[in-house]
Amino acid sequence: MRKIVFLISAVLMLALASCKQGDLQSDGNKDELQMVMGAGNVGGAAVVEPTEVMRLYDGVAPGSETWTHPEGQTGTDGNIVYYNVSTPEMTVYLPDPSVATGAAMVVCPGGAFCLLSYTTEGTLVANELCKRGIAAIVLKYRTTPILNDKGEVSNDPAEMQKFVMALMSKSMTDPNLTATQNCLDMEHSHLSFEDADRAISLVRENAAKWNINPEKIGIVGFSAGAVVAMHQALVHSEAGRPNFSGVVYGGWVEGWEAPADAAPLFVCSPVYDIFHPEECITAYQIWQKAKLPVELHCYSDCQHGFGAVPTGKSSDLWLEAMTRFMQDTGFLTK
Repeated sequence: MRKIVFLISAVLMLALASCKQGDLQSDGNKDELQMVMGAGNVGGAAVVEPTEVMRLYDGVAPGSETWTHPEGQTGTDGNIVYYNVSTPEMTVYLPDPSVATGAAMVVCPGGAFCLLSYTTEGTLVANELCKRGIAAIVLKYRTTPILNDKGEVSNDPAEMQKFVMALMSKSMTDPNLTATQNCLDMEHSHLSFEDADRAISLVRENAAKWNINPEKIGIVGFSAGAVVAMHQALVHSEAGRPNFSGVVYGGWVEGWEAPADAAPLFVCSPVYDIFHPEECITAYQIWQKAKLPVELHCYSDCQHGFGAVPTGKSSDLWLEAMTRFMQDTGFLTK
């Protein structure tokens, strides 16, 4: 089955998890549900308290001025998942001053540009970064609105199911469409990219207040968030340039070249990712071709969506590997 079918199926399970978890498990989809939502119950996980929540724009976000729909939220076992995000914001988590390195990472959760897996690929990642002395800024970027049959934005999980099924039908008309290209082709994905650029710019603008080195600001993303992070590494404003980029089970499409000011790139993926690790390899090869600092880690005994939830697998080591690479490239001081 093509990768894009898996993409939409995963999003569908995520969207329905809060109201139909039992049905999904009884249908033999328990493993897939855990893959998307994060393995295990994360409700009791200790997370550092945020320092500040900041809206990215004064007033209505440019480009979505007509969006007036409310934001939706779902999830189970302590996992928070947002959808219909129209007011982008970032939540700042700062490490204890005794271990602070001055480095910071903007964290981009995934969810096929329709949802944000905010806990497993957001706040838990922030917690792990802060343990390592790295400030974390979790980005709630704008997502594609979920529409019902009347073309109205809906927070109803049943309507969400219809919307996702429609996406699946559209995607199946092109058997050569990659998961990343499908994300790039979505009508509102450019708003997510704009939010990422704005977020890094704001972190740089507030660096002194948060004791962050303005030349040590990076970005890391997961799945669709990895597409956001990779786009930011390739296309950015001067103020939005990342000094380090992390791409976790995501990638890019062929035909792009690394910019002259490209920062070190860390890439990791399951060997047998249902979204096909070839896209991760493409991202790696872009940097390799330009002879820029890059590392690629592929983990065999895991699947898409592991985030920062411990699973007992070798993929639990991805964040430590990324931290070591940060040190090797000078983004972190050893």
